[in-house]
Amino acid sequence: MPNNQANDHFVWEQSGRATFDGHDLAELADTYPTPFYLISQKQVRDNYRRLRQAFSSVEGISTYYSTKSNFESIVLKTLAEEGCGAEISGALDMELAKRAGMDPGNVVFDGPCKPAADIEAAIDWGIHLIDIESMTEAHMVNEAAKKAGRVVNVGMRIDPLLSKPYYDKVVSTYKKKFGFPFDEAAEAGVAINKMENLNLVSIMAHIGSQIFTPSRYLTTMDRMFELIAKLKPHGIEIDEINMGGGYPAQSMRNLRLSRRFRFARVLEKMGRIEVKANSIDDFGKAITGRYHELKRSSGFAPKLSLEPGRCLVANAQLVVGRVKVLKNEWLFTDISMNDVPENLFFSEWRLVMPGKRPDSPTKIYNVSGPTLATQDVLYFQREVQDAEEGAPLALLDAGAYSIARANQFTRPRSAVYAILESGEVKMVRRPETVDDVLETQIWS
Repeated sequence: MPNNQANDHFVWEQSGRATFDGHDLAELADTYPTPFYLISQKQVRDNYRRLRQAFSSVEGISTYYSTKSNFESIVLKTLAEEGCGAEISGALDMELAKRAGMDPGNVVFDGPCKPAADIEAAIDWGIHLIDIESMTEAHMVNEAAKKAGRVVNVGMRIDPLLSKPYYDKVVSTYKKKFGFPFDEAAEAGVAINKMENLNLVSIMAHIGSQIFTPSRYLTTMDRMFELIAKLKPHGIEIDEINMGGGYPAQSMRNLRLSRRFRFARVLEKMGRIEVKANSIDDFGKAITGRYHELKRSSGFAPKLSLEPGRCLVANAQLVVGRVKVLKNEWLFTDISMNDVPENLFFSEWRLVMPGKRPDSPTKIYNVSGPTLATQDVLYFQREVQDAEEGAPLALLDAGAYSIARANQFTRPRSAVYAILESGEVKMVRRPETVDDVLETQIWS
């Protein structure tokens, strides 16, 4: 049974009533065609304020929301109202930040292979800085800045070359494609700063997703201050260190792959599989503590900034659908991997059966979406409460990288509704039609 989490606007009562910001999910499933996404505006705002409070001991800290996590209008406008900035990754994110009313002076541009046109547009808009990941890109930004007749502030993304945690072995190779390796960063920084139209003012690192404890951030910060010291003799003043994202969604804890291993069910019942994430308060206390300590010991005083994504939006959105077919050990739902395409190898969403008591008898199912894709399996060997065909079903924690990565394989994309702070449920993205999907095709 998924536990109700602290600071969580979802509640599953013992009576079986499941609510999100007070709205009964079973009733909403009868009101709107399934599947559909549902966003809580209050949850977004509460999550952001809690993050800011966790890091409140640092004066002047900047937050650049990772726009690619969830770029629905209600999310971006709510964060903009709170004074949050944006981390963008291209022209689409840039336009979204503009429409949300975000200040370009509080926007950073990340990505390992930025198009020249997007770089020029970002410079023209006057964003805070562009994070550089290669010398090829440094030359591109320098040329664009020269063309615009400006000297542009840039950051340098580094790979701090941390030892990898046990759950990271699968993806560690792929992470090496980002940024400058730490042992090459000083030389690269000097070369970047020598370019006529670039001013290196920031060091940035992003060490992964769903980082469960603060320790890796502390080591990363140590290396950033070490790099600042190496650059100082070359006349380079680093004004900002950007700790990136990866701060965890508190409710996403189960290790997905481990269920396929021998004895996994036994270990799960013993509590040896689920990994508990530290709270954002724990992250804030540890990171800001090390920051103040390093400022005192080094004499450097760079501004601190963050690029939160998942921790702000994961539990602020869910997907509501229905059980469609029960067949042996398989449960088919109208919610597809189209709707929730991110298949985190170490975490999964909470599954809820609105209207069913959380302590109802359970049966183990493989939960599948409706498409003809072999990989369209949402859960492997998952306990489900009293499943029956036609019953409503909800996936929680779907606020990050779901709508943003949703695709149109075999069917149009689903509608998005938001529960406003007034309590009103409002459509914020209409469902696509077949004509929408085919509109860009050329038939001749």
